[in-house]
Amino acid sequence: MLPSRLDPDCMRRALVVLKRHAGASSQASALEPRYYRLAQVVPGRLQQGVPQRAARAAAAGMPAVRSWGDRDPAEAGAIMPSGSGDAAASSWQQRAAAAGTRPDCILPEPYPPGRSPDGYLPLDRALDQRDATGDTARYHRALEGIVRREPRDIDAWAHLGNYYLDLAAPDRTPPPGVPPAGERQRRSWRRTALGCYQTAVSVAELALPDPFGGFLNWGHLDNRPFLRALHGMALALWQLDRFEEAEQTLLNMLWLNPADNQGARELLAVVRAQDSREDTAQ
Repeated sequence: MLPSRLDPDCMRRALVVLKRHAGASSQASALEPRYYRLAQVVPGRLQQGVPQRAARAAAAGMPAVRSWGDRDPAEAGAIMPSGSGDAAASSWQQRAAAAGTRPDCILPEPYPPGRSPDGYLPLDRALDQRDATGDTARYHRALEGIVRREPRDIDAWAHLGNYYLDLAAPDRTPPPGVPPAGERQRRSWRRTALGCYQTAVSVAELALPDPFGGFLNWGHLDNRPFLRALHGMALALWQLDRFEEAEQTLLNMLWLNPADNQGARELLAVVRAQDSREDTAQ
């Protein structure tokens, strides 16, 4: 009864709707509460170049995560006070609370003290220059230079992912020299962004024992690049309609930082409903 055959994009969206209304259950929801490494979240689906980038970071040497002692889940934000507006019996709170006391950990900083005379990191300079000039093309080149010189810079990889994910936004005005993009190009940028985020996560995981059972609290500044990379990866997976992988990434975020400073719970509801980016925007 359709006036014409569905094109590939419409077919993909139709299948998403059919799956949603068929009541497909989420595999991620049934997983035991712990941190799942990238290879388990996206088995066999790493973006091109990610293993090679992680290998470069490993060759440079990655110090192990440090523990500042044990922390109670209530202190870490896993148990919200009554009347806080959150559902006190939500599944992620129950899972984090039931796990009991865990180590409070901090990821290593790739730049040793004294490496920069003024205390400014390369990424700080790139961001300051972008904000002062608005030159996003130069900012992009600066980010690529940073990760080429220092493949262990998790934050630079995450910001590079942000750059491409921002390019892929339908309402985004492209920077000078970049032509307006159709949906095919935007999906390509999302996949490129996903590769940057996956690289950041792979590099961070070099510092984590396997299995890793600790907290990575947002309050420790050195943990924020990894948590930002996980958030970006969840957004990219969601926008590529890879819902179960996005869900498990968000559950990882809540397991590591149950205080949820980044709003993973709100995005989790959208992902579990398998609402596309376009549906959510509407």
